[in-house]
Amino acid sequence: MAGELENDGRQRGQTSAWLAVAAGVLLIFVTIPLARSVQGFLDRRVRLDVYLGIPVGFGLVALAFALRRLARASGARIGPRLGWLAGAAAGTVWVLRGQLQSSVESIHFVEYAALGVLFFRAWRRHAHDPLVYPLALASVTLVAWTDEFLQWLMPGRFWDFRDVRLNGLAGAVGLLFVAGMVSPGAIRMPIARSSVRRLCAAVWALLLALGFAVSATPARVDAVAARVPGLAFLRNNESRLAEYGHRHADPDIGTFRSRLDLAELRRQDRSRGAEVGAAFAAGPLPDLRAYRRDHVISADPFRFEFYRHLLQRDHYAAAAGQYRPADPERFRHHCTVAARENQILEKYFPQALAASGRAWDAARRAQCADSVDWGRPYFSEVQNHLIVSAPELAWQGLLLALLVGVGWSYVRWGREPRAAVPD
Repeated sequence: MAGELENDGRQRGQTSAWLAVAAGVLLIFVTIPLARSVQGFLDRRVRLDVYLGIPVGFGLVALAFALRRLARASGARIGPRLGWLAGAAAGTVWVLRGQLQSSVESIHFVEYAALGVLFFRAWRRHAHDPLVYPLALASVTLVAWTDEFLQWLMPGRFWDFRDVRLNGLAGAVGLLFVAGMVSPGAIRMPIARSSVRRLCAAVWALLLALGFAVSATPARVDAVAARVPGLAFLRNNESRLAEYGHRHADPDIGTFRSRLDLAELRRQDRSRGAEVGAAFAAGPLPDLRAYRRDHVISADPFRFEFYRHLLQRDHYAAAAGQYRPADPERFRHHCTVAARENQILEKYFPQALAASGRAWDAARRAQCADSVDWGRPYFSEVQNHLIVSAPELAWQGLLLALLVGVGWSYVRWGREPRAAVPD
């Protein structure tokens, strides 16, 4: 009878722990459609440094609770546990001070740090060895990937590998906090084979998800969206899961990125630059939304890149004047961007630029050149989302190697040994 009651209590504990995880994940997902409007509301009314007080406040309360619990623990190894808590505090400070790009991301930090704690509580019901920590972290990262994927499916929202990393870091901070809270002996060796199997399954799922992300280039997404009913909204999506290109460093201009290598850029300008430039010869340049409505970017990257450099140059040149008296440094920056983008156009899109009728004459170039900071290294913002660190094949190869490595770990340490067959 006592055993049955204990088993029932264990089952109820597992159910409540996983329900808490489900509630946390659901809270994150249901706020996706509201995030932009909430961000705009808060950005208009709350200073970022004040807004960051929310995660800092949560952190201080959590730290006070942890120290209070440690003070009451008898015979605990206080030193190592304080070290884990110090790591959680340092991680929190590092993320909040150096990794956030908007006020809303501080809320994401709190959400995913809490989710790390919830996943630990749930997985601890099944695993009692140190693998419970990476298992919980892999689970948090899978949720972060799914969060970004759902955002990619929504108009006006964007996929960003950086956000997956940031949310994974928040989960790691939550797990560092847990490591400082858990009493010695609660997580113990040896490592169970069932824990290895669970971790391998979670890492496999994460690697497959990342493999999908690094392979879903705009050209492939556009091709699928054009053929599969119901997916037309993904065609020419302004949010890109992964798009690859080249980093071009010109010693006379600066650095810019392109989907095409330099030889292909020059070849296309010679062969069709006049045709592309003539399309922009009349009237004002269309805005990005209008361009995307009329043209599929993956079908003609040369045309789009010429248009984007042209748009960047003209925008900064037109906006520079408003800063001349009030903000000389910003005026100088705008002039520098306009001049450098014009150099890129003149050197790599000369035929298209001439045919567009938008080339600067000598007087216009000289007028802008007087205010340019020629000594500052220039990095063009145009196409700065392109992945240039390694080609797609290299990323796929790395993920495949990791999948094989996880499979080997599963076979080596996860499978139960076969029972000996009696003679």
